[in-house]
Amino acid sequence: MTEQPVSSQAEATELQTLRQWQRVSPIALLYFCLRLIKAVFGNMAYLAPTLLVFYQGIKRHPGYFALALLAVGALLLVIALLRYLAFRFRVTGDTVEIRSGVLRKKQLNLPFSRIQNVRLQQPLYYRPTGHLCLQLDTAGSNQQEAQLAALPKALATELQQAIYAVQQQNPQQTADPEQPVQPETVKTTSDERLLCQRSVSDLVLYGISNNRVMLALGLAAPFYNQLTMILGDLFQRLGLDISHWFNPEQQSWFWLGLAVLALTMLIMLLITLFSIAASVLSYYQFTLVRSEDRYIRRSGLLTRHEISMKPSRLQWIRLQQDWLDKVFGRCNLRYEQVQAPMSAAQSHAEHGKIMVPALYPREAQQLLSEAYPDQQLPKINFRPVNWRFVLPSLLLFWLPALGISQWALRPDDALLANLLLPLFALLLALLLLRWRRFGYATDEHYLYLRRGVIGVDYFCVPLYKLQQVARQQHWLMRRARLRHLQLVFASGSLSIPYMPAEDAEQIANDALYQAQSSNKGWM
Repeated sequence: MTEQPVSSQAEATELQTLRQWQRVSPIALLYFCLRLIKAVFGNMAYLAPTLLVFYQGIKRHPGYFALALLAVGALLLVIALLRYLAFRFRVTGDTVEIRSGVLRKKQLNLPFSRIQNVRLQQPLYYRPTGHLCLQLDTAGSNQQEAQLAALPKALATELQQAIYAVQQQNPQQTADPEQPVQPETVKTTSDERLLCQRSVSDLVLYGISNNRVMLALGLAAPFYNQLTMILGDLFQRLGLDISHWFNPEQQSWFWLGLAVLALTMLIMLLITLFSIAASVLSYYQFTLVRSEDRYIRRSGLLTRHEISMKPSRLQWIRLQQDWLDKVFGRCNLRYEQVQAPMSAAQSHAEHGKIMVPALYPREAQQLLSEAYPDQQLPKINFRPVNWRFVLPSLLLFWLPALGISQWALRPDDALLANLLLPLFALLLALLLLRWRRFGYATDEHYLYLRRGVIGVDYFCVPLYKLQQVARQQHWLMRRARLRHLQLVFASGSLSIPYMPAEDAEQIANDALYQAQSSNKGWM
């Protein structure tokens, strides 16, 4: 009989300490508190109207408001303490068992072989004590299944490796897990090959080019009046009469236009700065490496994340380039892997994907060729979809909207009606540009898809990964010999509308043949 290796003996000894019901480390109390605070104040879209309605009362009685905040803080602390005391876990054999809940008790049993994703995170406040948060997801779940909020780093890593060992013995029962390890380091080991890393300047460009200024301004629209009152009171205390600057009776139209432009640019600058900060926090010290059997992404400033993906789970690669990315000469690359049902509703769904920000086109092509050596995306010729692609939007929305606006406005306000004509012309031009941008192509192994308006997205999809195919055709399309084609993969679906019927049949048949005849694993 051979002796068990010392490292295996040590690991078994460590895991034996988890056989009895026990609590996580007391530092997890801070984790529970922060999760509650995030759950409450993360819904500011619902809280903001209430605060704005009671703004005048808060201003008159700030002491009561401070007491209310203290009471809410104390309540959150009590709830977090009760959740911490009610939380128990143990590891028996190859199963993680968890008991939780204060008023509603719950016991969860997770066999190692059923765990899909294992992630280790190390928030900033865990680093002094050397603890990690271990998160376990099961395939097909619509929410995160389990969290062991504060385990010693050595113990968490050993439990992770024990789960992986069971999954390697039963590969047919489980999908490949994410494999975050050692969140605080970005150094690659000897069996890892560095594919890409991003500097802070790259992340700044990504924050600028991918901020959602217009979306933020749109979401803030219901609160403009209240925000104007709050800012007006603030500026009056500072001795600034902002209303004078925007009063048409006291200022010329030229000055008024400059004031509005300056204010708009200031708001956009503030939102852009927030976007840059979020980019740096999320992708600081970004590295993408390739080990023998997986891609590994490491990043994060305050909380270190590590996400891994087996090449067999890679469903397609998506290359994105928004209009500001075009200005900077950059693009973003997404590795899309198997997606559990309803995962789009999960708050942590993006952690299951690998996104490489702010790449030069040549860098993106190198990564694409590394994943799919035989792809032809740079030199493929895309075929356009039929011009009827623009008809539904044009006939059902844009033309009726134009007609109704002219009928309603022209008798009373001809100037406004005339101003709407260039706007509709611009929208029509964007619709036509979207049609011209849409293209598709195939070769022996891949489907290539291009779509966008000003920016552009490219998809490179191995055909053998196909899960479902659907072809649709209404009577108008039948006369023009056109079809809609929808291809469903484990990471989502892709649609090609208004394409020639013979092309739809050819692509569907080729994809079905490759899915049936290929011996490659799609998981």
